[in-house]
Amino acid sequence: MSADVRHQTSDVRPETGDRRLETKGHSLRSPVSCLRSYQGFTLVELLIAATMLAILFVGLGAHLRGGLAVWHHATTTVEALQRQRVAFDRLDRDLANAIVYDDQDASYGTNPGQLPSLQFEGTPMRWFTVSRSTSTQPARVHVVSYACEAIDGVRGLWRTDQLIGQARARREVAPELVLPDCESLIAEFAYRPMGQPADQPGTLEWRREWSEPTKELPHLIRMTVQLTTGLPHRHLAVVPSGALRSTQPSPP
Repeated sequence: MSADVRHQTSDVRPETGDRRLETKGHSLRSPVSCLRSYQGFTLVELLIAATMLAILFVGLGAHLRGGLAVWHHATTTVEALQRQRVAFDRLDRDLANAIVYDDQDASYGTNPGQLPSLQFEGTPMRWFTVSRSTSTQPARVHVVSYACEAIDGVRGLWRTDQLIGQARARREVAPELVLPDCESLIAEFAYRPMGQPADQPGTLEWRREWSEPTKELPHLIRMTVQLTTGLPHRHLAVVPSGALRSTQPSPP
């Protein structure tokens, strides 16, 4: 019995001894192998990484600047178009309500009590218009004018608005800027060719003169607004109360 036990013990000891050696060898080799495998980044690798990061940031910055430039250009263009639309809508309303208020030439002049002279050609364009009536205020007649000029160092399309009493009393009114960067405003008026019947459509003639604006208004006005920041803008306005004259033959 004891012989069998010794035999089993002798069989086990070598195996146990081998396991201890293996475990001891493993515990000694692991830290050394880890220290040998960890060498860190070299200077060349650090320079390459820094260069790649710099290129990445430069590219991102360029894309960001490009996106901001496109956004700013689009916003500026939309705002400019919006200002033009608002300005011409207001001009259309003033012309749509234009009337002949007084057809006597003696009513116009520079003396107190007289009305300011009216004109469609040249600068400023000036005419009578009727404001829309509301629940608290009846319709009233105004004298409005439009001119492309520089006021207080600001160039643009300026509008003035006076009631009849203010215009007769020569009261100064503050002009209103309706469209910035207006260099010039040129108006052309439609005429029916000589001999063309009034009820027959045909090609119209456009001229830059309109005589006697106190007695008759032009029916069609084509305006060309030259902006300092872009191409000229053309706009066609209709005066419902205006007339479409026939062209007069040129003097010999």
